[in-house]
Amino acid sequence: MIGRCNKPSLTVRPLRLIAVSMTYHIRSGNNSDDIACVNILRDWANETPWMAELDDLKPMQDFWIGIFENDLVWVAEIKGRIVGFCTRGVDDGPDNIGALYVLSEVRSTGIGKGLLDMAKQNRDWVTVWAYEKNSDALRFYKREGLIEVCREIETSSNLMNIEHRWVKQRFNTSA
Repeated sequence: MIGRCNKPSLTVRPLRLIAVSMTYHIRSGNNSDDIACVNILRDWANETPWMAELDDLKPMQDFWIGIFENDLVWVAEIKGRIVGFCTRGVDDGPDNIGALYVLSEVRSTGIGKGLLDMAKQNRDWVTVWAYEKNSDALRFYKREGLIEVCREIETSSNLMNIEHRWVKQRFNTSA
């Protein structure tokens, strides 16, 4: 899938701003993408003050290699650089999104929507969890038509985690 970012980046020149459009490409992820994806997740955690400390790089990489081997994974690239990723489970249910992360510098450009749309393909519904404190994710999922299903405290972090669900619209053609 190739998409065009909705929000252009800006290049600063003396007394003038010039919009630069970015084109992104979404492809299936593979094991060689694991470090880039772990780094995206670690960057998000580092810029999120309420997020619990993450594991060291090697254990995280080992964990995500397992995800890449067993789940569906999509990565978004700009000029060959991975800038976002999304996983949809197989073992824990084919309708469960396990992760959707985009680098901060390209958020609000359509990349997250493109990744979410890939996860929705050929599904009647999908579910994804987001922390209550992650207001950007909550707004994003609401905008994309996901509704809150339930809340629970995550025991490892003591954070409120909210389950969201998207259900494919069915139109009644018999009237």
